[in-house]
Formats: sequence, C-alpha cells, structure tokens
Amino acid sequence: MVDYGRYCTIFPRTKDLAVLLVEDYEPLRNDMAELFEDLFKSVTVASDGAEALKLYQSYLAQYKKSYDLLITDIQMPFMNGVELSKSVREINRAQKIIVLSAHTDADFLVPLINLGISQFLTKPIKSDELIDILDDVSKNIIEEGHQVSDVTMLQLGEGFVWDSEKNMLFKDDLAVELTKYELILLKLFMEKAELICIAEDILYCFDAHQIEMSEKNIRNLVSKLRKKLPENLISNLYGMGYKLTFKT
Repeated sequence: MVDYGRYCTIFPRTKDLAVLLVEDYEPLRNDMAELFEDLFKSVTVASDGAEALKLYQSYLAQYKKSYDLLITDIQMPFMNGVELSKSVREINRAQKIIVLSAHTDADFLVPLINLGISQFLTKPIKSDELIDILDDVSKNIIEEGHQVSDVTMLQLGEGFVWDSEKNMLFKDDLAVELTKYELILLKLFMEKAELICIAEDILYCFDAHQIEMSEKNIRNLVSKLRKKLPENLISNLYGMGYKLTFKT
C-alpha cells in the first residue's frame, strides 16, 4: 500500500523537478507515472531506451538543461538501461539516475556501478524503498543546484556535436564553419528538435533578426546547411516543413 503521508514529506523537494521514466512493462510504467505526476513538476515516459534518448536530447535542446532525474529499467528492447545510462552520461556526466533492477539483472549491475550509478531500486518495488531513494536523490539535486553548467553538448551522430552554450557546431572536435544565416537556421532547428518546423516558423525567425527571407531562399539555405550536418539529420516533410531528428 502506498504511504501517501510519507510522500507528502518529500514533496517540497520534488515538486520542482522534471523526471524521465523509462520502463517497457506498461502496467508498471503507468502506475509509476500516475504516482510521479503527484510528486514532480513534470513526468515524461518512454517504453525503451532508444525512445528515451531521443526524448532526453529533445528536452535538452528545447530547455537548455537536462532532466533533473532519469529513472530507467535495465532490460528493454532497442536499447537497454546500461546503454541508455552510458549515452546520457556522455551528455551530462552529473545526471542523476535511478535504475530499476530485477534479480535476474545481476550481470548488468557492475557496468552500471562503473558508470557511477549507485541508486538501484529492486523489483518488485516497495513503497518505503522508493520513498527513501527519491528522498536522497532529491536532496542531492537541490544541494547541487539542479544542473551543472557544462551540460551543453548535444551528440548529433557521425562525430558531430552541437554546443548549445557557445552556439557552435563541431565535427571530430573541430569547429564547422557556418554562415550567419546557417547558424540562425540551425539554432532554430535545435530549439524545435523532434518537432516539425514549418516555413512560417523560419520566416518569423529571420524576420526577428531583421532579415528578409523567401520560401525559395529557405529551401536553398536548408540544402546548404544539410551538407554540413550528419546525413538525414534534417528531413524534408513534403507539404509540411522540416524536422531535425536525433540519431540513436
């Protein structure tokens, strides 16, 4: 039985936190999400590691910060919890991660410990253990100021990295030269990552920079920009617009 009285005691520390929950077993995912929605500022759910990584990258691109807390299962399709944790730690080495582990997951625990993950919640999940772990982690997040200043690097694939703090594109640690217009467009695509960017969005963006732009100019500019980025990073959705999709 859920002890809501104890949950209320940690709410002052959790109420401003954003959480990404990754669990492939739908009944457990739904139960945890319903509970977390009363505890946290926002709760995003994913059913596998690949989906979670895209959501993580998109959130970082949109809000210029990572989720406060990642809670992930270990054994999942497409990308397991170890692979997800490693990829997330490459983006944000200070990311707080809670791993949900079954007794059959013993072989996965050592790699996770080597990644610096020390918070494990054993299935079946017990209410008091969950509260204790959330209490400890939320205290640590608050003490550390929620985010670290170096969470700025977005992995785009094929050796490309976008530095959202410096607004610079790198390929194998070397800066990629972008024109003023290309930089404006890339910043817009990064801000709208995983979302459709219509022509009106682009025209409005350039208008805000006091730059006149036509739809033909947009097509030419997108074509030039795509040549400086990983293949298929930006897709053209016929009759709709453009979409930047992170690779996994």
